[in-house]
Amino acid sequence: MVEGLIAGRYRLEHKLGSGGMGDVWLAHDRQLDRAVAIKFLALDRLRRYGDDREDSTERFVAKFLREARALARINSSHVVTVHDQGEEGGRYHLVMERVEGRSLAKYMGGGTALTLEQAVRWSAQVCEGLADAHEVEVVHRDVKPANIMITERGDVKLVDFGLARLLDATETQGTGVTWLYASHERCNGEPGDHRSDLYSLGCVLYEMLTGRPPFGSDSLSPYVIGEMHTKASPAAPGDVRPGIPVALDDLVLHLLAKEPGNRPRDALTVARLIHQVKYAPASVGAGTAQPAIVPHVNPDYVERIRELERRLSNLEAVHGFVAPVVLDARMTLAELTGQSGDVRGAVLLYGDLGWDCRDAFGPYDTRVLDAFEAMTRWISGSS
Repeated sequence: MVEGLIAGRYRLEHKLGSGGMGDVWLAHDRQLDRAVAIKFLALDRLRRYGDDREDSTERFVAKFLREARALARINSSHVVTVHDQGEEGGRYHLVMERVEGRSLAKYMGGGTALTLEQAVRWSAQVCEGLADAHEVEVVHRDVKPANIMITERGDVKLVDFGLARLLDATETQGTGVTWLYASHERCNGEPGDHRSDLYSLGCVLYEMLTGRPPFGSDSLSPYVIGEMHTKASPAAPGDVRPGIPVALDDLVLHLLAKEPGNRPRDALTVARLIHQVKYAPASVGAGTAQPAIVPHVNPDYVERIRELERRLSNLEAVHGFVAPVVLDARMTLAELTGQSGDVRGAVLLYGDLGWDCRDAFGPYDTRVLDAFEAMTRWISGSS
């Protein structure tokens, strides 16, 4: 720890995690009386990727300081805010906004897909955050579920720009690749650009919709996964999990194009395409429980779904996953999701609810039967 930092403006509380460039601590800003996250540059760890020469250390420090200045220029509601940067006792640090919430990876554990409303909302917000970063020439280079935080209000904050740097064609970096979400060019050791971030977003969106990345799994070697990104063609998300809008199928495959020039032009373009999934077909009026033939997200339901998600999160924190008040809220959320045009999402939510009730109360409990009966109703397309 840095004694001067602890005794001065910031009080370190506990470590939140470690990454390629350093360790992140939860801290309290005494001057402004707020919680912050402080990232310390881990020079000893970074030297493992280079060498122990003094000029190498200076290069790491210069890169860290340059990135701090670049990140501080990003003005986005969907990117973690940089508050301060400094050095004490030979240790460099970056003070950032403390994001309360859970990572997207926590929502998709065990092969769980998201509802269409969640996938549309969160992927569009990731695009908006990337667009704001790209506008000041900052490329994330490590877009993955673990680096996408979902706040307690249900919105995205992009974190850990540990691999980001100002666009500089004279630099390359082949280390630090998260292979499951790495573009063709990143797998080949190239630095990539903003379209590399879009490829990684395509991998994340694919997983949001299907429950798994487009290529490989954690059990495969990086070499095998890299070969898949370079040479293999992914199945369309709708072929893996039926009930996905054709527009999202096409967009994901567009994002996963091998050549950067064949991907969408920029993140804002992708956000607009994602938002087009929010519509109500003429055959489906607001307030009806009749499933739509075409999967979509009816915007009339979005705010109700978001408000119920926030309420449900608070209820689960207080009462647990299977308290009566929580089960009622989960049933309501599943039904609203189906009514919004996302039949597949209703099936997923009712199925998860049924299995949770089965584990808690046994296979013949009424709550189990109710959840699976509702799931079957949405599968069959009856109202």
